[in-house]
Amino acid sequence: MNAALEARGIPPASVATMKPWMLATMVALPACELARQSAGQPILDKKLAEDAQASGKALEGLETIAEQLGAMASLPMDFHMKGLVETLKLGDRMDDVIETMIVLYKAERVDMFWPLFRETLPQQAGDDGYAAFEQAMIRTRNRTMAERAGAVLSRGNAFIAVGALHLPGEEGLVELFRKAGFTVSAVE
Repeated sequence: MNAALEARGIPPASVATMKPWMLATMVALPACELARQSAGQPILDKKLAEDAQASGKALEGLETIAEQLGAMASLPMDFHMKGLVETLKLGDRMDDVIETMIVLYKAERVDMFWPLFRETLPQQAGDDGYAAFEQAMIRTRNRTMAERAGAVLSRGNAFIAVGALHLPGEEGLVELFRKAGFTVSAVE
């Protein structure tokens, strides 16, 4: 594992106390994003927030950092370790996964993310890690975000930014908003 970390520019000693899921997130970042962050460029979430504040817009969160971290921490350690090992095994091919996600997103096919993950990050037969991840990290959080977004959307003239995995499916935010009576349409 040390060699795989070093290949991604991460000194093994610097991660000794990190949770496996935090480390997996770090090693999953493509080289171009690591370079951007090293140059002091903000991640997209922060950039959107900074731009909104700079233009005088009100900024509200649909969940807290503690809720996000709690959802991730609720998954079994074995799931996190398997995910880390699989991500490290991908090595440079992780950049291909990220690029494929971008292509799917631009083609409005975010529904294909899960099949992509299942194909590129195979789990053991009988492993329900994806189901547990989807429940804790997507479905449960979607319900919370949809409920909290209701008041924001009711006021009108709102912009909501979420990760693409929160959009598709019967329990995705698009359908949850529609079921709550909102009109949802794609914007180019």
